[in-house]
Amino acid sequence: MRTLFLDLASHEGCIACCDTAQVLAFEPASPGMRDDALIPAIERVLATANTSWQSLTHVACVTGPGGFTSLRVGVTCANTVADQRTLPIAGVHLSDVYHARSGKADCLWLHSTRKHELFVRGFGTYATNWPEPILVQLEEFVPLFPTNALWMGECIAEHSVALAARSPQQAKLREVQEVLPALLAGLPYSNAPLMPWYGRGF
Repeated sequence: MRTLFLDLASHEGCIACCDTAQVLAFEPASPGMRDDALIPAIERVLATANTSWQSLTHVACVTGPGGFTSLRVGVTCANTVADQRTLPIAGVHLSDVYHARSGKADCLWLHSTRKHELFVRGFGTYATNWPEPILVQLEEFVPLFPTNALWMGECIAEHSVALAARSPQQAKLREVQEVLPALLAGLPYSNAPLMPWYGRGF
């Protein structure tokens, strides 16, 4: 298994090539990466991994949440590579990447999107209230946030301040490179093209 992985969604985005045991090559990628810079970056990663386009066996991509353009660029590129090389493809939600990095069964994933809105997903005991990623209003969510809950994700300063009274505990995260091989190996690959996940019904 030799997988090309794209993440243009998160603040810690990347392009990587992995087998089932290790990350063979890794390059940080900005959410603002232009589409004309993406292919050269992928080719650098493949060269570092001593891998050709023909040697790839799988493609995986973070499908969201993220910026409208960055998600479309990343997902479209992943779909194109999978289609042209006839490779199985899988999407992974950003919350699953964070959960793998946390190594914790019980935690909350938070992702700021606007000053008064954020995405929330619960894992473990917190999955009862937020089993799937959902867009919530900040003022409605704060009273529901469990006191001392462990959380992970990307929060703007306004959201951190609003949640401070609930004494949130931020999870210590492993580097993406540490969890990527196992995460990618466990994804449900198929031949169906990916769709960006915006969490807003479009």
